[in-house]
Amino acid sequence: MCQAKNLQMTLFNDDKSSLLEKIIYNSAKALSKEVKLKLDSYTLKEYINDIETQGIEKTWNSICDYVILYGENNDFLTINNFGEMYEIGLATSNKQSKKDNGQYYTPDDIAEIMSEWLEKLDGYNICDVACGTGKLILTFLNLIGTKEAIKLISEGRIYLYDLDKVALKICKTSIMIKYGIEYENKIHDIYCDFLDKNINLPKDSKVISNPPYAAISNIDSNWEKTEVLLDTKEFYSAFMEKMILQSKSMVIITPFSFISGTKFYSLRKLLEDKNGEIYSFDNVPGNIFCGRKHGIFNTNTSNSVRAAISVIKSNPDKRGFRLTPLIRFKATERKELLKCKKLKQMLSPKKQIISEKRTKFYKCFKELQKIYDIWERKSKGKTLKQYIVEDGKYIMSMPNTCRYYTTASYGKMNRNGQIVLSFNDKDIFNFVYCFINSSFAYWYWRLYDGGITYPKNLLLDLPMIYDLITEEDKRFFEETTNEMIKNEVKYKIIKNNVGIQENVKFPREYRDKINERIFRILNLDINYKIFDLIHSNMALEVSV
Repeated sequence: MCQAKNLQMTLFNDDKSSLLEKIIYNSAKALSKEVKLKLDSYTLKEYINDIETQGIEKTWNSICDYVILYGENNDFLTINNFGEMYEIGLATSNKQSKKDNGQYYTPDDIAEIMSEWLEKLDGYNICDVACGTGKLILTFLNLIGTKEAIKLISEGRIYLYDLDKVALKICKTSIMIKYGIEYENKIHDIYCDFLDKNINLPKDSKVISNPPYAAISNIDSNWEKTEVLLDTKEFYSAFMEKMILQSKSMVIITPFSFISGTKFYSLRKLLEDKNGEIYSFDNVPGNIFCGRKHGIFNTNTSNSVRAAISVIKSNPDKRGFRLTPLIRFKATERKELLKCKKLKQMLSPKKQIISEKRTKFYKCFKELQKIYDIWERKSKGKTLKQYIVEDGKYIMSMPNTCRYYTTASYGKMNRNGQIVLSFNDKDIFNFVYCFINSSFAYWYWRLYDGGITYPKNLLLDLPMIYDLITEEDKRFFEETTNEMIKNEVKYKIIKNNVGIQENVKFPREYRDKINERIFRILNLDINYKIFDLIHSNMALEVSV
């Protein structure tokens, strides 16, 4: 079980003792006989007690010394369990620390996907930034195989960065246990604040990372005061900026907000001369950061993060990024969906390049790309903002929460959170009422947002094709609007969970009828039911 057993009494008799013997000696010296006996048959209950009585650092120093000396044991002290054990330890020692530090541990399937993409990227040195206990780097090393992993480690090409000293030690120890403790001095474990201006990635590097997701409340004096940092004040975007500037390529999982959020424009500008893919995921009904939290006795899987996996390459000759739609999936689809090949099939063929004219990325289904291009082109830059007035004669409102559809209602609704629009022209009012009750307004939100609420400024940017409609179209929209307004009371929904929250849920037949008409106006020879893609809560089994 242990390459070091019974060596403790004979070490250092020779002045030319090997590095391996020194490592073993130091671990043996630090580990008392009493602690060794306890760890021989260690249990979760004893582990939690140790965390509570002696703290997380001392507990893990003993565990790391033990596995270096005696190897993994009894199905509990194994490197496969270390990540979850450490999460339990953090929750036990400081229940707030995980939240404060913005820590979201990478699930196995996501680590495997990211590792597969990393393997194909350019870069001599391998860097895991915000490595934690090592899920990403260990998954990558396992993917490339023992022979290649040992080659990378022995050549000093593995770099680990983290501000958590204990997690960093666990990560390094796990690599040593799996690939050889004699490589202790070959693994670059950099205990640091990654944003410190004195910390730099090695040349010719590729990065894998799950950086912290937390707002920056205080800007450290040792950080570079970059435009991205000052604009966003988010740890993950500041980490992204530094990696983009200093690495050759990278695979990173972050919140999806940088894709089109206004304050992230300075970050997106850094991608002008880059290329790659961006895969974005909703958090309902299933979410990326699922799995057991705080150990084997807690099965909580709830999480609010809508995440994106970005594969970023430095190839100016192939500028531009291909994006997936905002992928909504059921937990039962997870195993089939989260495969590299399956996700790549969801990328739109269109490469998007950030510029002064197009400041945001959008997340489009490949099946809908043609529709979006035609809609945008035929709108000729006209937006909803150009058609509304202050204190108009005709008023409609739209709830600013829209999980599966958007609804326009006549007048103001009895609810918190609504966008109120007014018009003086009845024909324009009829068209906009129908347009919001179609799939187009909802789709636009999914393209450029898809978070918790529909921002009013985004709705006002909605491309408008009112100038294309005929007199016959005007009659259609008038008749449809009048019928829907008449029936609003029939389809009204009232919830009382946070005060009175009024909404209207029209039958699908209205949405389909309006979608079909708009497709005709846009001269699209496409089945309007293709919009089932954006309303579905499934990723793989949508019938069009």
